[in-house]
Amino acid sequence: MEVIQTLIVCEKPDAAARVARALDEDGDPHKINARGVPYYEARRRQETIIVCSALGHLYSIDSKGRTPHRYYPIWDYRWEPKHLIDKKSARLNRWIQTISSLARNADRFINGCDYDPEGSLIGYTILRYACSGAHAKAQRMKFSTMTEKELQTAYGTALPQLDYSQVEAGRCRHELDWLYGINLSRLLTESALKQNRGYSTLSSGRVQGPTLKFVVQREEEIQCFTPTPFWTIDATIQHQGQTYPLEYTKEKVPTLAEATQISVDCKNALLEVANIETQTIQQPPPYPFDLSTLQSEAYRHFGYTPSRTLALAERLYLDALISYPRTSSQKLPPDVGYSEILRGIAARAEYRSLVSKLTNRTSLRPNQGPGQDSAHPAIYPTGESPKRRLLHPEANLLDLIIKRFMATFAESSLLETTKLILRKDQHSFFLKGSKLLKDGWIEFYHPYGSEDDQKLPDLRLGDKVPIKKIDALERFTEPPSRYNPSSLLRKMEQQNIGTKATRAEIIEILYRRGYIKDIRIQATPVAAKIISILDRYCPMITDSGFTSQVESQMEEIRSGSATRRGVLGSTLERLRPIMLQLISKEEALGSQLAEAVATQRKSNVTLDHPCPSCGSSLMIIRSRASGKGDA
Repeated sequence: MEVIQTLIVCEKPDAAARVARALDEDGDPHKINARGVPYYEARRRQETIIVCSALGHLYSIDSKGRTPHRYYPIWDYRWEPKHLIDKKSARLNRWIQTISSLARNADRFINGCDYDPEGSLIGYTILRYACSGAHAKAQRMKFSTMTEKELQTAYGTALPQLDYSQVEAGRCRHELDWLYGINLSRLLTESALKQNRGYSTLSSGRVQGPTLKFVVQREEEIQCFTPTPFWTIDATIQHQGQTYPLEYTKEKVPTLAEATQISVDCKNALLEVANIETQTIQQPPPYPFDLSTLQSEAYRHFGYTPSRTLALAERLYLDALISYPRTSSQKLPPDVGYSEILRGIAARAEYRSLVSKLTNRTSLRPNQGPGQDSAHPAIYPTGESPKRRLLHPEANLLDLIIKRFMATFAESSLLETTKLILRKDQHSFFLKGSKLLKDGWIEFYHPYGSEDDQKLPDLRLGDKVPIKKIDALERFTEPPSRYNPSSLLRKMEQQNIGTKATRAEIIEILYRRGYIKDIRIQATPVAAKIISILDRYCPMITDSGFTSQVESQMEEIRSGSATRRGVLGSTLERLRPIMLQLISKEEALGSQLAEAVATQRKSNVTLDHPCPSCGSSLMIIRSRASGKGDA
C-alpha cells in the first residue's frame, strides 16, 4: 500500500514538537535538524507526517520596486520573504528553504498554526509562497489546546480547506497597518530630519495614533487641572474599648466656616443611633477569563504588564497547561470536558479538597459571561500537570487561571452589609460594615477574591455613643489618574481599537519609541507634538471612532459579510487625501517636530542635579567608542 506523506505547518517550534508527539503512533517522532531548522517525522498507520514550523511570520509586506527609504507616499506593495526586507531576519531564509524542500515530497498539506487571523495568515503565506501554491488544496486543523487528545481530534477532523475568512481578515489588517505605518512614519521622520541634522525615528499608525492620543489628552487634563479646596469631617467614636471611624453624610464640605461649625456643634456630643439599614447581597460567581480580564487580574494581583501576561499565557498554552489565550470569549462549552479537567486538577494536592467540593454537586454548570469568540472558548486549564518546573510568574498565572475556572462552577456568595446612621440634631454620621454569610465561589478563588469582614460596634436603635474626636481637615480635589498599562489596555478595548492580540504590543511600541514613560504613564514632549500636529492637519488619524470602525470591518471580513478588497479600497480613499494634505504642510510639520525632538534629546541627557562648580544642569556625555556615559 502506498504511503501518504502529509506536511503540517505549525507556528512555532514548540508547537510543532507537541503536534508531532500527539500524532506519532508511538508518541516518539523522529527529530531532524536541517541546517539548524528542526522538523519532525511522525508515523501514523499508512502515513508519514512531517511537522515543520515557522518562527512567526516568514513573509511580510514591502513596497513594490524597492523604493528609497525616504520616499513617500507608497501605495503599491507586495508580500515578500521577511529576510529580504529586514536584515535582522536573515536566518528565516533557511526556514523557508527547508519548508520548500519538504513540500516537494508532500501529498497533503495542513495549516496547523493557531486558529485565529494571525495564525491563519502565517500558515497561508507559507503554503502559498514556500510550498508553491499548496494553499489551494491545503486543509486546516482547528484546536484550542495543545493536549494530545485535542490535537489528535483536530487532525482527524481537519477542515477540508483553509479558513479563508480569517486569512483575508489577517491580510487586510497587515496591509492596512503597513500602509498607515510606512507612510505616516516616513513623513514624520523625514520632515523632522530635513529641519534638523540629528536623525530620530518617529512613527504613528492606525492604532498607535488614537492610543497615544488617550495618553496625551490625559496628560493635558492633569497639567491643566486646578485643585479646588474642600473640607472633610474626620470623626471617631469609641465603644467597648474599640475605636471606629465615622463618615459625615456630606462627603465634601465646601467652606471652612461650615466645616468648623460642624466640628463645634458635635464636639463631645452624644450621637444617637437613628437608623440601621441591613441588606443581603448575592454575589454571583465570576465569568471565565477572556484575555483582557486575565491581563487586568494579573496586573492587579501580581503587577504583570499586559504584554508580560500574554507572553506567560502563551508559554503555558504551548506546554498544554491552558487553552488558547488570545480569545474574547467568556463562555465554556460542555465539550471542553469539565469533569475530566477537574479530575486532572485534583491530581495536584493543593487543589484536591476544592475539586471534591465541586464534584460532589449534582451538576457542573459554569457562570457564562457575555463575551463571545467564534474561534475559541474562554481561557481554561487543561488539567494536565506541568512536565517541567514552572517559573514563579508562570506558576502564579496558572494558579490564577485554575482558581478562576473552579470559581465559575461554584455557588454565589452571600454578603450582609449594615449601615448605622447616627445623629446629633441636624448632623448625621454613618458607619458601614459587612459580613460574609456564605463563602460560595470566594472560597475557590482565594486569595484573588477575598472579602474581609468589616466589623461594626454592637449598637441598637436609640443607643447613644459619645464622639471621641472630631476635626475639620482641608483637602483638595485631585486631577484624573494617569493610565497604567492595564488601564490603558482597558481603554483601548472599550473604544474597540486594536485586537486582543495586539493591544499590549501597541503599548510596548509606544514605550520603545520614547512616546510614553513610567508605569504611571506620562506622554513625552515628542508624543504631545505628534498628536498636536496630527490633530491639527488630519484628525482622522487620531480618531478612535474611525479606527474602531475599521476594526468592525475586520470582523465583518472574518464573518464573511465584507471583503478585504472592499475594506482596503474604502479606507485608502480616506487615507490618500490626508497624506497629500500632510505632505503639502511638510516644512511646517518638520519645524515643529524637530524642535520637540531636540527638547526631548536634551531632557534625556540632562540630570536633575546642578554642577557643584558652576550651578548649571549636569549633562551626560557618551563616549562614541565605548558608549559609556559621564556627567
